Amino acid sequence: MNWLHYLAEANIYLGVFYLAYCLFLIKETYYIFNRVYLLLSCVLAFILPLVQLGFLKPTVYITTGTTYVPATVESFTWQDGLLYSYITGVVIFAIQFGIKLYQLQKLARLKPSYSNGDHKLVYLEGSNAAFSFFNYLFIGTETTESELITRHELVHIRQKHSADVILLELLKIINWFNPAIYLLQNSIKTVHEYIADEQTALIETDPTTYSTFLVNNAYGISGPSFTHSFFNYNLLKKRIIMLHQKRSGSLARLKYLIAVPLCAGLLCESTLGFSKTYGFVNIGGNATVIVTDTIPNKVPPPPPVPPAKGKKPQKIAADRVKFPPPIVKKDKPLKHAKFPPPIIVSDKVPVPKVGLVKFPPPVIRKDKPIGPVKFPPPVITKDNKTAAIVTDVRIDNQSSAQKTTGNEIRIEDAVVTQKKP
Repeated sequence: MNWLHYLAEANIYLGVFYLAYCLFLIKETYYIFNRVYLLLSCVLAFILPLVQLGFLKPTVYITTGTTYVPATVESFTWQDGLLYSYITGVVIFAIQFGIKLYQLQKLARLKPSYSNGDHKLVYLEGSNAAFSFFNYLFIGTETTESELITRHELVHIRQKHSADVILLELLKIINWFNPAIYLLQNSIKTVHEYIADEQTALIETDPTTYSTFLVNNAYGISGPSFTHSFFNYNLLKKRIIMLHQKRSGSLARLKYLIAVPLCAGLLCESTLGFSKTYGFVNIGGNATVIVTDTIPNKVPPPPPVPPAKGKKPQKIAADRVKFPPPIVKKDKPLKHAKFPPPIIVSDKVPVPKVGLVKFPPPVIRKDKPIGPVKFPPPVITKDNKTAAIVTDVRIDNQSSAQKTTGNEIRIEDAVVTQKKP
């Protein structure tokens, strides 16, 4: 709901501008500057949400794709209730504004009027009311000091104060839910009265005499709410105080420069604090957004209905199914291809010429001579037969063909001498 986000952001900025006016400017006697500040606040509050500072936005790469959005069942949501409530308020306030305009136009048409230069004077018989609307000046026949009241109302007519009131009335129709718009409307009307009182008191009389005149005529009949009525009891005290207020010094004009950092801060907040798609004006760079192609309210076709119980599914004969003939594309004839000449590699590998190979002479190491080997005397176990007694064992390295004596037995290189019992 982009319209709701935009409307909420604009009303927040409008409240911030009015808060700054109440804190810094409301007591200053530069009434023209106050009027300009309030009017610019109404305009800037609705322009700043549409502007973004591109160099403050982080780089966002654009991605595209197809996203399936499932269809939802239409039902009454809180957004719908909010929309209907807002439209109802707009319609009610618009009807009220139209009725007031119609009554004022009817009053100007039916009552006797006289053109007097830049304004038209309309007399109200049997009334002491006095008010103005654009170039119409309504004044009762029973009003006292009519000349002074006329000069006061002519200030409203010549400075087009009614245009300011109509602008605030239109904004009130759109933003009827915002309390700041009602306070802003009262403030702009109060500034209009300050301007008219200041110029009337300077030209005709002194502030004290003019204040006395205001008190003596405080209970006159006031006009419609969007007109400038001379008799306004609610503003009487403020008007008298501001007539005797000490004029603001030249340095007080610097206070109006507060609008510059205020706009800069709100612009940064509009760029960084709100995620939106209605920022149409981009300053200082091209803002990048994420774009996703969506297919709203498109769902896949439902599955086929299963056959009822007891019924066999219908078979489709093969000869009833017809397919379109296949599309056969003829290949394009190949042109004569040219290939590079083959590279022939010879199988005969040249054998490199090798000269005489010399190896170092072998290293022959002589074995160390082995000394006499001593064996422990053998242990001969006795068996059932008569065992011989071994008396001597010697090593004989001579050939095995050498004969031994009767008492000697050769076991490989060992000669055992035994003694029979």
